[in-house]
Amino acid sequence: MSADQGLVRVSDSFGVRRTRAGSILADDGTNYQVKWDDTDEEELVPRGGGVHVATRGSLRFLALSDSRLFHAVFAQEPLAVVLHLLAESSVPLKVREIRERLAELGLRNETWARHGPRALAVLPKWPNVVRRQKGDTLAYAWVGDDLPELPSEAEPDPEPAPAPTPAPVSKPALSPAKPIAAATPAEPAVPSAERLRRQMSAARSLGEVARLLTLPREFVAELSPEVVASALRRVAAEDRLVAGWLDALTASGPIGALTEELATARAANAALQSRVDELEEWWTALEQSTDPGAAIRQPGS
Repeated sequence: MSADQGLVRVSDSFGVRRTRAGSILADDGTNYQVKWDDTDEEELVPRGGGVHVATRGSLRFLALSDSRLFHAVFAQEPLAVVLHLLAESSVPLKVREIRERLAELGLRNETWARHGPRALAVLPKWPNVVRRQKGDTLAYAWVGDDLPELPSEAEPDPEPAPAPTPAPVSKPALSPAKPIAAATPAEPAVPSAERLRRQMSAARSLGEVARLLTLPREFVAELSPEVVASALRRVAAEDRLVAGWLDALTASGPIGALTEELATARAANAALQSRVDELEEWWTALEQSTDPGAAIRQPGS
């Protein structure tokens, strides 16, 4: 039995899902000899419902052993999860099949809808990902060796809050009907580019700005220079390092010369625009003239 083979026992008691993971030491076809991770104790575990075998380090093992971590990892690094899924698949997968495979691992629909588009936006151009014809559509396959590592820790993705149970009231008091305030809708799954611009606009530390700028180029290209510059100026107010960078970038010299040149060009453009306005007024007056013998003087002549 391979040392990489893990076993996850899943139990559900009063609606609470509990899992326990261990390594399979032996398998006689009826029972597994398991060494549990939490206590290092060995136990004979019969085959049956609630007992799952998966390779350690695989997405299946992660999803079975720690569902909360699986969702948090997908929320933080959806592309890395999709790449691992492709690598573990023996056949290329269509986008629909990627979603279905993740759903089989327990990924919630709302988590996919919120974070999946970020991965799909860059998947076709990602190194070591190839597209192959599968039926009437294209499918994706992983052909590389080094997969990006999945985080061992991640901030949990917020789960929908359960609806509160109303307290029983024996005789509700009658009162005039009041309009019911509409519940604030959950934030929709916005395009990754829009999400990135919002995050950069809200960044308050160099770490946040650096994290966003190290995303794939397809994402960073959606940021305007003004958004990035504004974020750096905001951070510079509290960070002397960033303030020093901005001072160096705006120092006198070539930038000053360019500024003067730009001011001169703008002045020349304003003068030219003024002359264009004069000519337009003259042309309008010429067209509207009803007296053929009237002399119309061109402005500036």
